[in-house]
Amino acid sequence: MVKRFVRLLLTAALVMVGGLSASTTPAVAGSIPTTTTKAYIGAVTASGADQCSSPVSARKGAWVCPDTSKVRADGGTCSALGCWYYVANYWAEFSGDGIYGYNGTTLGSTEFFIEVQFSGGSSTSKPFQFESTRGTKQVRASGERLYLSSAHPEGYPVSGGSTRRTWSGGPYGAGALVNCFGSGGYVGYESTVAHAGVAHQFDWTDPSSSYPGRWYTFIKSPKFHRNSAGAYNLDDPPQMGSAWYGSGWDPS
Repeated sequence: MVKRFVRLLLTAALVMVGGLSASTTPAVAGSIPTTTTKAYIGAVTASGADQCSSPVSARKGAWVCPDTSKVRADGGTCSALGCWYYVANYWAEFSGDGIYGYNGTTLGSTEFFIEVQFSGGSSTSKPFQFESTRGTKQVRASGERLYLSSAHPEGYPVSGGSTRRTWSGGPYGAGALVNCFGSGGYVGYESTVAHAGVAHQFDWTDPSSSYPGRWYTFIKSPKFHRNSAGAYNLDDPPQMGSAWYGSGWDPS
């Protein structure tokens, strides 16, 4: 968490950051499985992200958009949702955010923070964090190892999907810092592909029945390249595959 707040402090003169305090109210973490939906491989149409060019007052139904008030720190590989930063040749971190709502109502702002470290063929995504300025009924997360190739520049699940793990918890109060997968984070293993990555997906539900469905965001890691010793290293700055981020809403 130290690097997280250092990153925020670097941009504090330019960025208005809200909802950073963690709730002290304990939340129940369960083992309810997520659905088999994997937005990061195109299984879900990204409804909810198609209204961001309209003013909030004109939006219809559920929506999720980038937070255009944020200015990214220098030195990262960035998208509308956030940036990946090089820490070491085996280690990258992501810091990002968004805004979500329903019709003309802005419900909350989200923040995401992920660190990925490789050791041989093993990867650990820890912390794997979600935060919303509004309370959530449930937060779910999934992690999965990917391989990248000329046939799949976006990244595709390794080993027939066997590395995918899921987690869920909630309810959470406004501003609660949610550590998905608990203290251990998401751990995946695959040691043979030339170019490796990790898919991270979050989804969350609102406490009010007036705002149904699930908002989601996915974030794929940078490319990690296998060397002759079997270690996986990334570039500085981090190099990404195609379609490495996205957000949307699922009515289920």
